[in-house]
Amino acid sequence: MDSLMGKLSFAANGEPAKFSLEFGSGDFTPAEMKRIMADEKLAEMALADPKRVKRQSAARSKERRMRYIAELEQKVQILQTEATTLSAQLTLLQRDSSGMATQNNELKFRLQSMEQQAQLRDALNEALTAEVQRLKLAANEVGDTSSSSNLAHQIQLRCQNQMLDLHKQQQQQVEQIPFYQLEQPEQQNGTARNHESK
Repeated sequence: MDSLMGKLSFAANGEPAKFSLEFGSGDFTPAEMKRIMADEKLAEMALADPKRVKRQSAARSKERRMRYIAELEQKVQILQTEATTLSAQLTLLQRDSSGMATQNNELKFRLQSMEQQAQLRDALNEALTAEVQRLKLAANEVGDTSSSSNLAHQIQLRCQNQMLDLHKQQQQQVEQIPFYQLEQPEQQNGTARNHESK
C-alpha cells in the first residue's frame, strides 16, 4: 500500500490532485481510487494491469446500476398496480355515494309530501268539524225532524265525498314519487369489506 500511495500525484498544497493515480498508463477517478485503496488485491492488480482493474470496476458498477434499475422497475410496477386498485375502489365508492345521495333526495321529497298531506288532512278535518257544527245549529233552528234527518244525510255524503277526494289526491302524489329501497345494512357492510379486501 505504501508503494501505491507513493504513486499518487500531489498538488502544491500537499493534497492529492483530483485523486488521480497513475498505475502504468491508467488514470482512475476518485470513486475508483477509493475502491482500489480499500482492496489490497485490487491495488496489486492496479500496479500490474491498471486497465484490467478499470474494466472490472466498470463491470461491477454496471452490474450494480442494472440491479438498481431492475429494483426501481419492480417498485414502479407494484405502485402502478396499487394505483389501479385504488382507482377502481374510488370509482365504486363514488358510484355508491352518488346512488345514496339520489336516494336521500327522494326520501326527503317523499317526507315533505307526506307532511303536506298530513297538514291538508288536518285542515280538512277542521273544516269538516266546523261544517258539522254549523249544520247542527241550522238543524236545531229549523226544528223539523225530517229536514234535520235530511241535513244529517247531506252532511254524511259531503264528508264522504271530501274524504274520497283527499284519498285520491294522496294516491296521485304517492304514485308520482319514485322510491327505491335502501340496501340492507348487511349488504353495505359486505360491500365495504369487499372494497377493503381489494
